Order: sequence, then structure tokens, then C-alpha cells
Amino acid sequence: MNRKWAIVVCIVGLGAFLRATVSLHAYSGADKPPMFGDFEAQRHWQEITVNLPTRDWYRNTTDNDLLYWGLDYPPLTAYHSWMCGKVAQLVDPGFVALHTSRGISSAAHKLFMRLTVLLADILIYLPAVYWGCSAVWKRTHIDIVPASWKVLHLILAMSFPGQILIDNGHFQYNNISLGLTIWATVCLLHDRLFLASFLFTLALNYKQMSLYHALPFFFYLLAKCLPGGRNKLSISDALGRLLRIGVIVIVTFALLWLPWLRDVDDMKQVLVRVFPINRGLFEDKVANFWCTFNTIFKFKDAIPKEKMALYCLSTTLISVFPSGINLFFRPTKENFLLSLINTSLGFFLFSFQVHEKSILLAAIPILLYFPFDPITCLWLLEIATFSMVPLLQKDGLFTAFLALQGIFLLSIRLYHLMASKGRKDSMDFLLLGCFVVSKTVRWQDNLKIWAFYLSLTGQVALLIGQELITPPENLPYLFPYLISAFSGLHFIAFFLYFNVRQLFLL
Repeated sequence: MNRKWAIVVCIVGLGAFLRATVSLHAYSGADKPPMFGDFEAQRHWQEITVNLPTRDWYRNTTDNDLLYWGLDYPPLTAYHSWMCGKVAQLVDPGFVALHTSRGISSAAHKLFMRLTVLLADILIYLPAVYWGCSAVWKRTHIDIVPASWKVLHLILAMSFPGQILIDNGHFQYNNISLGLTIWATVCLLHDRLFLASFLFTLALNYKQMSLYHALPFFFYLLAKCLPGGRNKLSISDALGRLLRIGVIVIVTFALLWLPWLRDVDDMKQVLVRVFPINRGLFEDKVANFWCTFNTIFKFKDAIPKEKMALYCLSTTLISVFPSGINLFFRPTKENFLLSLINTSLGFFLFSFQVHEKSILLAAIPILLYFPFDPITCLWLLEIATFSMVPLLQKDGLFTAFLALQGIFLLSIRLYHLMASKGRKDSMDFLLLGCFVVSKTVRWQDNLKIWAFYLSLTGQVALLIGQELITPPENLPYLFPYLISAFSGLHFIAFFLYFNVRQLFLL
């Protein structure tokens, strides 16, 4: 037992070390007035929440110019900003002084902000990742997983570059909403349905993008509230379970939104900020369906925003409902994880107003599902990080990207050399884990490995090309688009693959 926990502590420590190291790099908007990027957005929300009354947090006023990083996340994010702002006032009131603190870039303030993200990692995200992996090993009906395979799974989950580069590099707090979602999944896998409902409601109220995961939670919980059958519930017990889940969700929402529920206009203002239609179809060069095929048909120019939003909603629902309905009729734990993958990928590919960073919402269930399909899952995680290269380059994080991506991939090979030394058991697992083509592995898996290497070759070619080739003057964003389109085609293929796996092969 002591040896097990020593290994766990070392792996979690590695995850924390990588995050602290990336924190030393540049961040979004560093020394780039007048908006200064996402780093300044998070700081500005602290400034607004500690200096203005609650009802003015989302409202345009003389002290809150919504054109300058107006708050556009749900109330739990605002409360978190308020809490960080209060601590900032204790450290140095100048960090959040109204108006005069805009664009502050002192070393002390950078350290403070970086530590707030690292603290969220240590308190919420990293423990959630460990217990999430552990719950998958124990509570799904996967074949017995060797201890060596569990260690590899945990190393990869803790060192996933995408989340580290965005939260600890670019600067955001995705670790909180993603961590809450993982904790909710842990509770669900342990059949703690009420606690799962509460935690996922918190995730929804931290970032509205958690809607990417909402339908699988809804269909699974609804299926668990049906009387008779596998649930072995009487009608009254089933109805009682459903009502308790409903009460938990409604009461949690009501408590978090209470300051704005007293006035309809206040509530509308929050909703307008949280769901902005005017921002457009997608941000920059994002690797989803609309951006990938925007050169063939100019979706952004040819279709008005309001109509495009409806088309996106319809397309998204059509793409994700088969997975949800399948989960409702087959509410197994593995099927739930697959539905999380398929639904989040469907939302990323087809929904309105998608950011490059939103691929993290699909990456999280992939991290958990890794033991079931290691080659495909690691491939998707790798391409998810690659898809954000244009954003990471803009933030001065390209070197950090190369380093973390190298560590992520090389750790598989290094682990294989250590774990297989003098051992003959579980070699198939180890061969798959290090992407070695072998006669002992199924031909389908060997094919996946070769396809992965071909994909990796394409990525390297694109990275070298953007460094050596000057794009035509009329195509200044040629390589960012090629990277996004290359990644987008991968995500479409993965979406089809995991849907086939859930709907026909599981």
C-alpha cells in the first residue's frame, strides 16, 4: 500500500511540476495593449467583482465597460473571481484597483495569478484525474488491468499537454470546470447519482461549455430513474429518485443565480453575456467542421449569424442524439464514457461560437476512456494539442508545446523499457502502449499504429513548412488554416469512429 501511494504521489508531483514549469513561460496578451489577452480578462473580472455590486457584474456601466473583457461566464466563475480578487486585495490592493489596474504586468502580480491556477490544479483537477482513472479501473467492466498499465494511464493523464498549455500557459481556469466534471463522473461511476448531479451542476455554472457533457449525464441519470428492469426500483422509488435529482439541480442553480433572479432584466443580461450570438460562428482558426470547410463555402459570410446559430443547433443535436438515445437504452458505465466522447466531439465540430480551446472538453473523457482503446485515445489527445498550435504560437508557447508533446510521447517509450525489463506478462498492453508494431498484436491495432505514425509525419511536415516556407501575400494565414483543417479532418474521423464503436460494436 505504501509503495502504491508513493508511486501515485510521484506521478501527481510530476503533473504539478510540469504545470509550474509552463507557468514560467509567456501568456495570452503579454505586453500587448490595449486588451492584453485572456490573462488580463481573468484579472479584470477580479477587479470588477470586488469593486462593484453583484447586479452590475454583467451590466454595462460607467465602471464596467463590457467591451473591455466583460464577464461572460456563469455565476460560479464570477464568485471564483471575487474570491481571488479578495485575496489579491490582501496581497496588494493595486492588483485589482478599479480602472487603474488595467494591464498590470508586475512580477508579483504574475506570480499571484499563476499560483491561483496551480492551486486549482492541486486542489481540484489533479485529484479528480487520479480518482477518475481509479474509478474507470474499478467500476467499469473492463478486463483486469495490470498494475503497470494503470501507472502508464495515470502518467499520461497527469501530463496531457493540452490542458497544461491552456491553463498554465495561455492562462485560464479550465481545470475547475473540467475537474468538477471529472468528479461528477467519478461519483456516477460509483453510483452516487445525487452527488454526481450536484457536482455537474457546479461545472455547468462555472463554464457554459460544460453543456458539451450535459446530454450524457441527462440520459444516464434519466435511465437510472426508470422503474423495474435493471434498476430494480418500484414506481414510487423511481419517481422519488427523479424528483430528488431535479430538486438538487434546481436548488443549486437557484442559489448560484439568486442575486440576479430578483429582476428579470438582470437575469436576461446574464444570459445574453453567457450566450453571445454576435460573436460569430467560430474563433480564429478552430479545427471544427465549419472552419475546415469554410474555404469551400463561406459559412461566415453567406449566412446571417442568427440563421447560422439555428443551423448549428440543429446540426449539433442531430449529430449527438443517436449517442444519447443509445445511452438511455443501454446505460452502462463504458457506454456513458463513450457518449461523453461522442457528444463533446459533436458539439465541438458542429456547434456555434467554438474556440480552439474547446477541444479540451472532448479530451477529458478520452483521458478516462484510455484503457479501453489506448492507441486511438492517445492519438486523439496528441492531435488535440497539435490543433491548438496557432493559438499557442500567438502566445509565445511554441517551445513549451514542443517540450510537453515530446515528454508526452517519449514517456510511453521510456515507461515501456522500464516496465518490460525482465517481464513477459502483459506484453500486449506494453506494446500497444509504446506504439510498437508487433506480430503479437491484432492487425487492426497495427494498422492504427501505422496510421498514427502517418499522422505524426503530416504534423511534423506542417510545423517545418510554416518555419521554412513563406506563404503567399494573399494567404497570410495559410499554415494556421492547414493545421486547423488537418486536425479538423482527424476529429471528424474520430467522431465517426467512436460513434461506430458505441452504436454498433459495444
